[in-house]
Order: sequence, then C-alpha cells, then structure tokens
Amino acid sequence: MSKGKASFKHVAILGGGGLMGHGIALACLQRSAAHVTILSRRKKSVKHGLGLIEKGPFGLARGVERGKLTVEQAKGMLARLTGTTDYATGLKDADLVFESIPESVPLKHEALKQAEEHAPNAVIATNTSSIMISELAAPLEEPSRLVGTHWFYPSNVMPLVEVGRSELTDPDNLRRVVDYLSLIGKKPVVVNDSPGFFMTRFINNYIAEAIRLVELGIAGPAEVDEMCKTGLGWPMGPFELLDDAAAFDSFYQAQSYLHETCGERYAIPPLARKVFLAGYKGNPKLKPGSKGGFYDFLGIDRNPKNS
Repeated sequence: MSKGKASFKHVAILGGGGLMGHGIALACLQRSAAHVTILSRRKKSVKHGLGLIEKGPFGLARGVERGKLTVEQAKGMLARLTGTTDYATGLKDADLVFESIPESVPLKHEALKQAEEHAPNAVIATNTSSIMISELAAPLEEPSRLVGTHWFYPSNVMPLVEVGRSELTDPDNLRRVVDYLSLIGKKPVVVNDSPGFFMTRFINNYIAEAIRLVELGIAGPAEVDEMCKTGLGWPMGPFELLDDAAAFDSFYQAQSYLHETCGERYAIPPLARKVFLAGYKGNPKLKPGSKGGFYDFLGIDRNPKNS
C-alpha cells in the first residue's frame, strides 16, 4: 500500500445509495478530483442514491440552483460518478473505501470483508456511529487498515467527522484519512475506540431524555423542538431531527448497541420502541418504506400551543 498521500484517486462507498452514503459521495465529488463509486446489493438502492446525488435536497442540481456550482462543474462531477451492485467491479482499484451501511455488526462484518478482498490496496473507513472499531475489524486479515469515520447528516454539508482510532489501526492509515477529510473541507476530530465514541453517547442521551419527557407528559414534541431551537440555538429540535432527517433508524440501532455494551442508562424509551416497531422511521422520501415520524404517529400539530 502506498504511503504518505492525502489524496485518493478512486473512492468507493458501500451503502452509497443510503441517507449518509450519498452525502459522503457528494462530499468527495465536490471537494476532490476522485472518481466515486457507490455500491449497494440492491439495484433500487443504487438508483435511489444516484438520484439523490444528482437531484436530492443537497444534490448537485440544488447546488447549481443556489449558485454554488456551475452547470459544467456539476456535469464534470457526474462524469466521475458510477453506481453498481457488483462489489468485485465497484471496488476494483479503489484506494479508499467508506462503508456506510446500517448499524448491524454482522452486516458490517460482511461488507468490510468484501472491501478487504476486492480492494486490496485501499484504506477502509467505517461510518459507524456506535460500534467499536476493534469489534468491526475482528474478521479482517489486516485490521490495521480499518479507521472509523463517523459523519453527520447531511454529510456533504456538516463539517464534523469523528474519526475513531482503535489499538489495531495503523497510524499512517489514520493520518491519510484525516488528511483527506481535511482536503475535502471537513473538520476531523480523532477519538479513541469506545462504544458510541463521544458524539453518539452525548447526542443519544439528550434525544432519549426528550422522548422520556414526552412520555411523562411534561411537554409535547412540538414544544420540545421549539424550546431546543429558541432556548439553545439548535438548528433542529430532537423530534425534527428524528423525523425530517430520517435519523430515527440510526438512533434506535445505536441505542440498542449502547444499551448492550454500556448498560441501563442507554435503555430505549418505551415510546421510541413503540413508534419504531410500528414502522414510523422518519421522512419516507429519505427512508423508503417508512410510514412517517413521531409527529405522524402521535397525530400532533407541529405548531406548539402557547397555553
């Protein structure tokens, strides 16, 4: 594996058709000269991801409309983009692989093994929000190749990337990923390996507490969202985040892992379990198959009553 280079020529994204994966693809297309390949096992997911990259709410067409990109620049980026369901073909010659599939250890293990097999010269980065890097590296022949990169939605807009470093991670691979993230305009912050690292443990606690306070009848979702935005200056309230950004799925999976590894303080609130198992996982346009979000499930007006 070549050493000492911050730039990469071919970036492959496993799960690139998803909510986070297509944003990672956009970040790489917009701020580097790399060819980008998005991969998914399902043709529908690949098509969905390519559509979001081109015409989604944070996509290239939107960038042209806002004057952030020229038509020629957008066309040039699309010319460097491909999508496929064939892992062997899509990963061939990749020198950086981002894995961005759901927070499931078995699913991630399988995807990471595919990356190791079909991209033998690549640094591999997992966009896990909660699972330990050392645990994800367990089935790999070269666990030193694996780095954690926890992106935030929308991943081509939000500057922070929490970079996870396990005891097995090669320091040079870590540095190359950090350098590349800086090159594409991100703010990488390196943390040590732990369930949930810092950000997920911190964020999930405040989201879970907001859900519990709604359960107790202290305030409704609209009131909670309004207070967090007006009183704390947040761009979105916790229920808007879960619903509008379709982040509920990620929260639920991460919270399940944190409960298993870190104990009862990360238990999933009963209301969250009820809403999730009923199929209300956020904005259906971003989360295909979802029936809606918390507001839809509870039948609540988004405008809080000042009474």
